[in-house]
Amino acid sequence: MKKVVIDARLAGLKNAGIGRYIQMLMEHLEQINRLIDKPINIQTIRTGPRHYSLKEQLLFSSILKREHPDLVHFPHFNVSLLYNKPFVVTIHDLLWHERIGFSATTLPKWMYLIKYLGYRMVLRHAVLKSRAIIVPSQWVKKKVVERFPEAEGKINVIYEGVSKVFKGLALPRQGQAFPYDFPYVIYTGSLYPHKNVGIILNVLKHFSDLKLVVACARSVFWEKFKLEVEKRGLENNVVLAGFVPDEELVGFYRRAIAFVFPSLSEGFGLPGLEAMAVGCPVISSTAGALPEIYGDAAGYFDPKNETELIEKIREIRDNQGYRKKMIGLGKDRAKMFSWDKCARETMEVYESCLSLRQNK
Repeated sequence: MKKVVIDARLAGLKNAGIGRYIQMLMEHLEQINRLIDKPINIQTIRTGPRHYSLKEQLLFSSILKREHPDLVHFPHFNVSLLYNKPFVVTIHDLLWHERIGFSATTLPKWMYLIKYLGYRMVLRHAVLKSRAIIVPSQWVKKKVVERFPEAEGKINVIYEGVSKVFKGLALPRQGQAFPYDFPYVIYTGSLYPHKNVGIILNVLKHFSDLKLVVACARSVFWEKFKLEVEKRGLENNVVLAGFVPDEELVGFYRRAIAFVFPSLSEGFGLPGLEAMAVGCPVISSTAGALPEIYGDAAGYFDPKNETELIEKIREIRDNQGYRKKMIGLGKDRAKMFSWDKCARETMEVYESCLSLRQNK
């Protein structure tokens, strides 16, 4: 039986979108593996050196080699430069290529520059030495090919999915009163600078009865955002809900006027699909892969244009016919994305790479 090892150190919701991707992929691969005629021995490594660290580069390849895998799946670009056995890599975006600057880091400038050069080396190794590359959208594929045209033939676009709890196929948590009784728009996800959540703060002054709810695990950028809210005197207009489990997040989405996603760069945009599945209208920026993923099921705005965002919020809030239409389109759109399909297509990539190795 062929053995595939998945680097699962970043699995879990605490690691935002990448963590969810790894967690869902592992769960659905396990289900698929039980049903196929020739299953693959899929193992995971959940502990090891901290990601993006020098120890990761020096030590993690030895940990992998001790497992004697036929293939390794790195579900993020941070592939060890010392690992020279067959591997597959998922590249979620090329954000660090696009958004260079000290505002995107908490490190001293000299350390950031060293880390950035390391990133470029690691990504290049991941792209050029991999047997196959998985990307979550055609937009990311285009960006990778622009940088590495020689890699085009081994890139596989595999869309991510929407978890059952958001599709109403899992029971939501019962017995807990909903904490908010005011009109609000919601944002979920990390608070990195490229997420551009500050533009929502900018437009709140145009809505006297509207608040912003932010569901995000605490981090350095969470603390920075909190300070910005306090600096602007918006403590009564912004609710920092912290980390919200999926079962509770369903309720947050259902009661929101809209989910607002103002990102300046996005390789997929999973939170918007999850909001759509629940029946929450989505207002999205036109950046990155978002129009590709959301299609006609979102109201779009230029992420640098506050006036457009104001107009979209008002349209969703005040035009009930338009609101109902967007809710219906969103539910239909979310049905198109399945973690089961994502896992099946990923398994096909594994099988192709393993056959390639066997034939050599």
